[in-house]
Amino acid sequence: MTNIKFLESPDLDSLSIVAANYFVDLHNPPSKQTFLVPGGNTPLPFYSHLAKTVDDWSGTTLLLSDERLVPEGSAMSNVGMVKKQFFDNNNAENFPHIVEIVGESKITDPEQILVSLNDYTKKLLPLTAAFLGIGPDGHTASLFPQYEELFFNPNLFFRVDRPSEPFSRISVSANVITESPQIFFLVSGSEKQSVMRKIMKTSNENDILPVQKILSKAKGKIVFLCDREALAF
Repeated sequence: MTNIKFLESPDLDSLSIVAANYFVDLHNPPSKQTFLVPGGNTPLPFYSHLAKTVDDWSGTTLLLSDERLVPEGSAMSNVGMVKKQFFDNNNAENFPHIVEIVGESKITDPEQILVSLNDYTKKLLPLTAAFLGIGPDGHTASLFPQYEELFFNPNLFFRVDRPSEPFSRISVSANVITESPQIFFLVSGSEKQSVMRKIMKTSNENDILPVQKILSKAKGKIVFLCDREALAF
């Protein structure tokens, strides 16, 4: 794991500042750049710091790693969450282009959403970097355990249907992540200790986490940005 670095911060806010600083160092407006970015609650302060720090978003696209197929106004929408952080905290005169997967209109056929999304995102690659979260079960994006056969999908994005959820998900393919020149994982909270212990201290091929499948094939540099609770083991 020579291409992997682990950095510890005291708390989520400090971790988010470090992540935002990495982003700013890579960000080069008005050049065309695409950053893969995470959904969920952990990155909320990361987006808040970005919105307050970056003063020129021209040429920049933010592409969500995954999305639930719910209306953008729903509290479960990742795109809606990211937009809110920028609208509420923005100090710049412009905004990044945030790729809308569902939009404000009614949800159409998921397969049509995929066709449109895959066609559009081809124009946005290659990535400048990927910023991702990790779940307590070791998933990243919507690459969940027991769905491993879908991970390295030939399409850029694909559909995930889980029996426990009343909605479909759209997830980026693991191929897109592993091709990124730099990957940053934002990891916060005591519930992530088990995941981080496995990543840092075990190599049991029979118990490999989704995120470890990414690590095994990633071509670029990888940085884990963790708060103290995530590494308290």
